[in-house]
Amino acid sequence: MEVKRAHRSKGEGSLYKHTDGRWMYSIMYNGKRQTKSLGTRDEPEALKKYRQVRRNFMGKIDRGELEPSTQASVKLSELLDEYLKHVKQNQYKSASVIEMVVKKVQQAPEFMNRKVASLETSDFKRYRSRVTSQGSSHSTVNNHFALIRAALNLERKQTPSRVAKVPHIPIVSVKNARQGFLEYADHYTVLEHLPRSLKALFVVAFHSGCRQGELLKMRWRDVDWSNRIVRLPDSKNGKARNLPFWGGIEAALTAQKDYRDSHHADCDHLFFWMDEDSGLGHGGLRNVPGSPIQDFRASWRQAITKAHKANENVLPHLLFHDIRRSGVRVMVQDAGIPESQAMLISGHETRSMLERYNIVSLKNLQDAGAKLDAWSRQQKNAVPVPSKTEAIPKQMPLQKAKKDVGGKRRKTA
Repeated sequence: MEVKRAHRSKGEGSLYKHTDGRWMYSIMYNGKRQTKSLGTRDEPEALKKYRQVRRNFMGKIDRGELEPSTQASVKLSELLDEYLKHVKQNQYKSASVIEMVVKKVQQAPEFMNRKVASLETSDFKRYRSRVTSQGSSHSTVNNHFALIRAALNLERKQTPSRVAKVPHIPIVSVKNARQGFLEYADHYTVLEHLPRSLKALFVVAFHSGCRQGELLKMRWRDVDWSNRIVRLPDSKNGKARNLPFWGGIEAALTAQKDYRDSHHADCDHLFFWMDEDSGLGHGGLRNVPGSPIQDFRASWRQAITKAHKANENVLPHLLFHDIRRSGVRVMVQDAGIPESQAMLISGHETRSMLERYNIVSLKNLQDAGAKLDAWSRQQKNAVPVPSKTEAIPKQMPLQKAKKDVGGKRRKTA
């Protein structure tokens, strides 16, 4: 049958007249032609309805309503399960945390049994409102949304992909940069009030900037006494690194080893509970003498409270993670080692942490200030200054003007 088509720009579809006189709209999507009757035989009226019909088609495409059945039916919970498998196969350090978040998101009423194609931004907003009203922070919700986005993007990379378009997931800006720091002179106060089991742990943490998880995994076989280093074969980023002995590290580890050899010779962990601290409570976990330290939050809070009373420079709510930042700042600002070397010791791969907390080398700033000062002096010396013998022309006084009889002004001598 013959049809009359009104071709438009590519991507906008086309208009054509059916044999029965009705005007039709047509557009190609994913190799398949989609058509829609405009419900009129009048060409001017069809031109008016064309734009509205086209907008409706574009909306369906954006919402994934024109995708094949496999794309339209895939559920968010399925993609989260597959992302969790991907995380475990690649041996992510945070696999256990991700698994816990996945289960929580899958059970959320906003996402339970939901198809990806039906997800809207309003669903994520409702989830944030509900979870934050129950006490969770916006930062926690941001982490949940980042996991969902990662699962969707992982599926988008597959061929063929079951996700046509990732919905917009709103992220709230959160300023959570902590300001807790401990100066080198004040770390002795904290050390004094810690229980004996935590003293060596604190000394190594403060002098290395290591993560808590890395510290608690250290074994005696990792200590190289001859080269005065502690080897870290298993770090968060998967890269091995070495921690040099400096400050009180060697003395603390020597005392730790002497106690271990005398009381718990079979303990292979560097940091363990000592007999005298067995009566302390630590987050509900048992602290059997000779067992590796796992949770010490209660003892840490008690020690920090006592240290603050003895020294106001010790913040009352200082976290153990604050010791990591403090150690890096001491190495860079006080000890004056290059930032790159401090990052190798602490395990930071980028300067983002240094920039976030304004940890810069004071020596570099002083050197920069000296260079800028010298340059400014050179510029000042380069400006020509007239000598005393040179005559400086004085400004001529303004001459008064008088009016002639004709109304014009003339200068008087």
